[in-house]
Amino acid sequence: MSSSISSSRGEVKKTFRQLLVFLFFLLLFDRLLFIAVRRAESLFYRSVLSSSLQDKFAAVQNKKEYQVLILGTSRTFEGIHPAYISAEFGIRAFKEAFVGKGPMYNYFFYQEYRKYMGVPRVVIYGVDYFQFTITSERRWMKRFPARLVDAGYFKGGVSLLLANKPRIDEFSNALLNNLKKSMASDPNYLMEKDPTRMENYRGGVSPGTIDSVEPARFRRIGFFPFPGQEGEYFERLLGQLERDGVRVLLVGLPEYFGTFRTNRRQKKFVRAFRKFTRNHKGVFFYNYNLLEKFDLFRADFFIDGGYGKTNSHLSSAGAEVLNRMLVRDLRRHLAEK
Repeated sequence: MSSSISSSRGEVKKTFRQLLVFLFFLLLFDRLLFIAVRRAESLFYRSVLSSSLQDKFAAVQNKKEYQVLILGTSRTFEGIHPAYISAEFGIRAFKEAFVGKGPMYNYFFYQEYRKYMGVPRVVIYGVDYFQFTITSERRWMKRFPARLVDAGYFKGGVSLLLANKPRIDEFSNALLNNLKKSMASDPNYLMEKDPTRMENYRGGVSPGTIDSVEPARFRRIGFFPFPGQEGEYFERLLGQLERDGVRVLLVGLPEYFGTFRTNRRQKKFVRAFRKFTRNHKGVFFYNYNLLEKFDLFRADFFIDGGYGKTNSHLSSAGAEVLNRMLVRDLRRHLAEK
């Protein structure tokens, strides 16, 4: 009897040791593969980004003329244009807004901008309904030292592969879609590297294909509150700008009426950004996404958008209307400084 019990205990211990050895090698494999993926990702994105931020800043002549900095995503890229600011005030605006540049990117970008270009008088930040669901695309984050950004990009966990699956999926999709080729040939990506071309851009033409008929049923989107994915970096940026004495204009850009109806929690969106104006000195919120301010029904004012679509970009015609209003509101902030 005792020998059978002793034998059973021996089998349990043996199984337990085997399980520990298996888990050890499983975790070791997980970490080694994760390190390999990060290395491959780093090499890939560095080959894609043929210009660094230092290259962009070095290409700028007369840096002291740049008194305004424009940040945001693709909606700001299409909607807010330095040319109108230059024409109205005789000063220049550096435009960094582009697709895939979320709050984390903008926070780290500003740290570099202030070193190379100086502290601006005004920052115009185009804010989106989906502001706190944005994650900055890795292609742009590779412009910054890994020691600064990777802690905020990659997550820890028992399995690093599972914990970072969304990041790994982003890299694998970029690799499969041949991102290097698409960026090399896309005129907008070529423009992103050239501050002068960004400065002169006034938007794209509406394709005239936006569906204006409201369907009986369509998807409605709630507002994802702060902090969300990268809200912490948005808050950090506002804090840095406040310490630097910079005026900040948070701008709610117009969206086509179908998108306006899709993004159904507009009041929550407004309250969220008005709160930042209360918490930070020198921060102001201008919401132009209102029927009484902007004709949201004019399909020719937009490149895309519609019922069930949460994203909408202004056309050059719509951007002209917006920028005329924006420079009017910007005037008092430049005068006060």
